[in-house]
Amino acid sequence: MKTIKRILGISVLLMSLLVSNEMQGQKRSSNRSVKSERKIADNRIGQNQRGNDRCRVQPIRRNPHYRYSNNRRVIRTLPRHHVRIVYRGLPYFYFSGIYYTTFGDEYIVVMPPRGFRVSVLPVGHVRIVVGPSVYFYHSGVYYLETTEVVSNGEKYEVTKPPVGIEIANISEDAEEVFIDGKVFYEFNDVIYKEIINDDGNLAYEVVFSKNNN
Repeated sequence: MKTIKRILGISVLLMSLLVSNEMQGQKRSSNRSVKSERKIADNRIGQNQRGNDRCRVQPIRRNPHYRYSNNRRVIRTLPRHHVRIVYRGLPYFYFSGIYYTTFGDEYIVVMPPRGFRVSVLPVGHVRIVVGPSVYFYHSGVYYLETTEVVSNGEKYEVTKPPVGIEIANISEDAEEVFIDGKVFYEFNDVIYKEIINDDGNLAYEVVFSKNNN
């Protein structure tokens, strides 16, 4: 009889341990963010599954798109020395490499479209030489210095980065995605992969850049 009780006690203990491990496993998996599964082919991204999109569309009068991060950064008051720039009929407020637009009674961070121009590069920008071209990078945005003379002095144009360009850091808001079973990172319509550069340091290389206007 004692032997039967001991066996029953061990069985109950094993069952409780199994149930506990299963519940902990489910809890850990529920804390993980859903990742995207994509494939790159013919300069297009085929999307099999997408988690929480980091770029959404906000209907705006006269233009259907303002692109902004899923981690919405909203402020009540614009920085004191901001510059107001109207591009294709839409107002943007620019300060130190960050772009804002109106969002009700507040202001929200948005990403500038390709072709947008500013007269001064933000402090802290990174200069990147690719062949005969010189790019400037700051806060997920790439610029090229134009040779076209304009009256308002806006000579730095937001542009698409070339595939193969390398940067030391990407935005903390970059989304981790799977492409062909490998981990990549996406921010502002640009997809990066982690690499070790020639200096032996961790860096990020552009592998795809979507056209947008």
